[in-house]
Amino acid sequence: MRTSCAWCIAAVALLAGPARADTCPAPPGGSEKLASADARDRIEFLRARMDAQARYARTWKWTWVGIGSFTTVASAAQAVGWAAVGDERKRDANVVDDLVVSGFSVVTPIFALLFSPRVERDAPVMDELLRQTGGGAAGTCLVLARIEELFAKDAQEEAFDTGWFTQLAAVVGLSAMFGILMAEAALASDPVVRDVHEKNAGLNTAAGIFLTEMQILTTPTGAVSAYRRYLKGDLPRKSIAFSVVPLVATPGLALKVTF
Repeated sequence: MRTSCAWCIAAVALLAGPARADTCPAPPGGSEKLASADARDRIEFLRARMDAQARYARTWKWTWVGIGSFTTVASAAQAVGWAAVGDERKRDANVVDDLVVSGFSVVTPIFALLFSPRVERDAPVMDELLRQTGGGAAGTCLVLARIEELFAKDAQEEAFDTGWFTQLAAVVGLSAMFGILMAEAALASDPVVRDVHEKNAGLNTAAGIFLTEMQILTTPTGAVSAYRRYLKGDLPRKSIAFSVVPLVATPGLALKVTF
């Protein structure tokens, strides 16, 4: 019994030490701090951020497809309603205006589908690459360089999608719709019809500005801030890991701590 207890006590040895770090060159713009970081930590940082951004991008895309489709259908249905039971003097003006708005509204779901954030497509490419290389164990630096390339492009696209060009394109589109509705008002000889066109122009343009700005403001931008952090080497601190390993010199087990 004494021998057995002595063996048990010997088995509670504690080994501590840092895990061996594999380093890879930093990408253009990367800091020395990043270059000295463990490549596995860098891969894990990019993998987690890219997967999270892909999930958000997918949600964003289908949300705006739904909102744009609803707006399009609602405007078309309103046109049908005015055509069926609308006031005779206001009917034609409202039908025309609602059809115009419906035509412009269809841009929202089309834009969300055709120009969905590329991170949604890049994340599966990264996941497959990691699966084929055992999490990046085979050819670590090459795998890391490829993931960095994908993430950098995702960040560049997100910055562009929320930049001045997108804002300008939105203004041009809404100005075109406003111009068409106001032109109809200018050409109307009946004051009642003119008033209908002017009110529709103001209300629909205001609603269009709100929806367009919301679409732009909710566009994924997490890759931009995450890649800036990454280039600075601001990775999350490595957590302490515990594992049980067999002792070599004497029978027993040891608790190993890596950090």
